[in-house]
Amino acid sequence: MRRLIPALLVVAALVLAVVLLVGPLPPGPGQAPAPTATAAPAAAPDRVSTVLASDFEDGTDGWEGLGTADVVAREGDAHSGGSSLVTSGRTEAWNGALLDVTGVLTPGTQHTLSVWVRLAPGVTSVPGELQLTVRRDVDGERVHDHLVRTPVGAEGWVELRAEYTLPDRAQQHPALYVESTGTLADFLLDDVTVTRQAPPVQTDIPALREALADDFPVGTAVGSQDLAGAPAELLTRHFSMITPENALKPASVQPREGEFTFERADEVLDFAVAHGLAVHGHTLVWHRSTPDWFFRAPDGRELGQSPADQALLLARLETHVRTVATHLEDRYGDRNPVRSWDVVNEAIDPEQDDGLRRNQWYAVLGPDYVAAAFRIAREAFGPDTVLYLNDYGTENRTKRRAAAAVVERLLDEGVPIDGIGHQLHVDLRVPVSGIEDTIATFEDLGVRQAVTELDVAISESTEVLDSAPPERLAEQGRYLRDLLAALRRHPGALSSLSVWGLYDSRSWLRAWPTERPFEAPLLFDAHLQAKPAYWGLVDPDRLN
Repeated sequence: MRRLIPALLVVAALVLAVVLLVGPLPPGPGQAPAPTATAAPAAAPDRVSTVLASDFEDGTDGWEGLGTADVVAREGDAHSGGSSLVTSGRTEAWNGALLDVTGVLTPGTQHTLSVWVRLAPGVTSVPGELQLTVRRDVDGERVHDHLVRTPVGAEGWVELRAEYTLPDRAQQHPALYVESTGTLADFLLDDVTVTRQAPPVQTDIPALREALADDFPVGTAVGSQDLAGAPAELLTRHFSMITPENALKPASVQPREGEFTFERADEVLDFAVAHGLAVHGHTLVWHRSTPDWFFRAPDGRELGQSPADQALLLARLETHVRTVATHLEDRYGDRNPVRSWDVVNEAIDPEQDDGLRRNQWYAVLGPDYVAAAFRIAREAFGPDTVLYLNDYGTENRTKRRAAAAVVERLLDEGVPIDGIGHQLHVDLRVPVSGIEDTIATFEDLGVRQAVTELDVAISESTEVLDSAPPERLAEQGRYLRDLLAALRRHPGALSSLSVWGLYDSRSWLRAWPTERPFEAPLLFDAHLQAKPAYWGLVDPDRLN
């Protein structure tokens, strides 16, 4: 018997090797092709691009409840940053959090899916199993591909990670969701990514930063997923500055009072230093991505307008800004790459007599909070850092007038504001002439100007395309051609121009204000290849 056991082990090993080499049997007649789904090792990053990223810093990112489940982005417990997605109200194990990934998963292409999960704080039951699943419709039937499951508890984060290939055939509405196999406990999600191998970055086309070197520095918003492999190659080839998409927002830096976390910010800034890139800081004061504790007293009540409450909020603001400045000085010294800041973000409301949005800052401090923020920032960052008021919609006449009035008032009061940031989240219907009028208006005020978050949507906000039509991509290229021509009619007016994302599948517009899986608002497509939009800025003659 002892001699037989080794022989049996050898035979079993040979059989297993054959199975692994041959793979699963092909589907029988009438069966849908089986997807490939395996637990995933860490992938080599050199040719990887991110086609989906959800960090819930600015909301649910398009995720919704499945079954009876409710989902909400909540500050506090997070794998990274300041927020995660809380899934609650589950009455059956399959109830969970779901995201439509139409247009994200390319049939026939292997993707790596990663979701960080944990049970909600305070759950005292034994650990339960959470499962990552892809749901798809095939020939009128709903198919569920269960990818990976693992035990999770309430004490720490666990990664659900798998390789998955959507079968190369007509599919409808693939959706990614997290469910359980037994427990009905509330659970949290964070840092969801879907990546795939990227084709080589084009090296036979002009570098964007060089093509526009005589006009202005060119930047882009980035996250940690853009700092390695093909995305990093694309980034360093074409851009001379970067804006951390979320890593410097208050909720990421100080999610709880006195607990400063700079890991995500340092990752981006270290990359900038290593590659000689300038950094535009985003942001210090905003009504979103700022933890609720900023606006609550130690006893939990909401702050009011009493002198004591106002002093507390101003002290918190000053502590936050000075701590950020001290960290940058201590870590980078003379190599500090942060040259400018969005000090106050999205504060303009043309419907108000004073032009200011009625947000939490205003509710406690009144209109003076804007001036206070700039004065604190100037003292903290020094005279050489450029300080901006940043807002969207400034290409609109009423918003433009309100913003100009606010800036002029601040200048008259001696507030150390250097300039205005125009986000320029526009679509093909927005006239370029309105943008040019805005540039001219602020030229007359003598302040710096920057385009801070440019993207040009090819669909309207409520329109959901089932593809990216070539004719709209061509129109987008012509739009950017015309925009550049308008900006060049005002030489020296812009200090910089930044786009809000490195390539199309990284754009926030794919999940806002509704799911738009084929929205394509940026210069490079989901495969990191140059689009007509790129050529509209680099060589407009190619569009003719």
